[in-house]
Amino acid sequence: MSNIISLDSDTISISNGLTAVFIDVLILAGSRLAETDDEKRLIVWLAEKDQSKVGMGTVGFDIREMPWNIERFEESRRFMLKTVELACNKTDWDNLDYIPNEELLFPMLNKFSYMLSKLTAKDVDQNALAGWMADADLDDPVKNGFPQCEKHSALLSCFGCHLCNN
Repeated sequence: MSNIISLDSDTISISNGLTAVFIDVLILAGSRLAETDDEKRLIVWLAEKDQSKVGMGTVGFDIREMPWNIERFEESRRFMLKTVELACNKTDWDNLDYIPNEELLFPMLNKFSYMLSKLTAKDVDQNALAGWMADADLDDPVKNGFPQCEKHSALLSCFGCHLCNN
């Protein structure tokens, strides 16, 4: 079983184990970089792709369905591209209790970056952000100041810390 990350005909087919690593390194880099609520929401949304909580092989997504704020799309897209760059530069990897396999991970991150670079504001699901926020419980971290894990400095999702969970 694996997960699929897609944008139109471009896809990343990624094993369950590599998916967890992919999300971990993006969360670490993005948590360090995120300053605005829009940026933090994107990282928390990724952190909700937690197979330990929702099941193996169930966390694939279409990039258009991420919680993009259409009014500030370009800034958010640049943030995500920079997040991938920082992940490839091993930002905060010392917070991991394992060493990622770069030969497997970096091609996935590079393809994700390529897909992000192709994404335009008119491609985005304009209801994704509002729908995701409406589904969030009142005690969800996205509605409570975006707390971070004390151990990993990672933004928390409704499932807690993605890195602690794995």
